[in-house]
Amino acid sequence: MDIRLRSFTPTASGQLTIEPSAEGGRGRLTALGLPEARTQSRDARAYVVWANSEGRIVRLGELGRDRRGNGGLAFKHPSGFERYTVIVTAERSADAARPLGAPVLSTRANEATALFPQPVERTEAPSRATPAAPPDPGATRPTRASAAAGDFYAEVDGALEARGGGRLIELEGAEVAPRARGAARAAESDGRAYVVVRFRDVPLPQAAGAGVYVMWAIQPSGRLVYMGSLPADEALNRADIYVRVAGFQSDDFDLFVTAEQRRPAPEPSDRRVLSTRNARHTIR
Repeated sequence: MDIRLRSFTPTASGQLTIEPSAEGGRGRLTALGLPEARTQSRDARAYVVWANSEGRIVRLGELGRDRRGNGGLAFKHPSGFERYTVIVTAERSADAARPLGAPVLSTRANEATALFPQPVERTEAPSRATPAAPPDPGATRPTRASAAAGDFYAEVDGALEARGGGRLIELEGAEVAPRARGAARAAESDGRAYVVVRFRDVPLPQAAGAGVYVMWAIQPSGRLVYMGSLPADEALNRADIYVRVAGFQSDDFDLFVTAEQRRPAPEPSDRRVLSTRNARHTIR
C-alpha cells in the first residue's frame, strides 16, 4: 500500500508505504524537501511522526532529516489500530509525548489501514537445469497465483499496453553485482507508475551479504521513491516482477537497486546492485 502524503509546507513532500506483516503491517514514511524544524515554529527542534485513530494517539518516532532535507522512519503497525491517520509535526523536542506543534505532512483521515499477508499458491520454479532467460520485457509471465493477484497483474499489463508497451529502461550491474543485468518496461497512468522488470545474473541477497534487495526510482526533480523489495529466491532471475506505485506524473524516471540489511529501508544504502544505463536523473 502506497499513500502520498498531503504537505502543509511548500517544499516538502512525502510518501507512506505499508507492507503486509503478521502484526498488521510494516510502515515506512519517506519525506523529501523538509525545511529545518525551526522554520515551522520558533521553538521547534525536531519532526515527530504520530498515528491517530478516533482520538487515540501513538507516537511512532522521530523523523530524522539530512542536510538535503530528506528523511525516513520505519515503524511497526500501531497495536489495536484498524484504520488510522499518520501525521508529521514540528515539535520542541524529539521526545514529545503529544503532538503540539505545527503539522507538516499528513495522510487523509484514517487512510492508513492494517495490512496482513494473504495466503497464495506458489507455482513451481523451473528446474535448476533450465537456463535463465535473458532480460526480456516481452517474456512469458509466470502463472497468476490467485484471482485477487490477477487483478493487480492485469492492471499493470493494461497500463503498459495502453502506452504501446511502455518505455524501456535498461539496468546494468554496479559494484555489488558487476555482471548483473536487467530490463524493465515502465508506464504512468492516473498518477501511478507501472513497471514490469526482469533480471539476469543477480546473486541472491545472502550471497552479497544482504538481507534484501530494494528497488528505487529517481524522478526528474531528484525525488526518490521506494518501489518495493525484490524476491530473495530463484524467482529473482526467473520471473517477471510487477510493480505499481503511486506518486508519479510521468514515466520519466530512472531505476536502481540497492542491497539492504532489512526491510523496510528508510533510505537507500550506498551498496548499489544495479543502476539505469545512461541514467538521466540524480538524487538532489
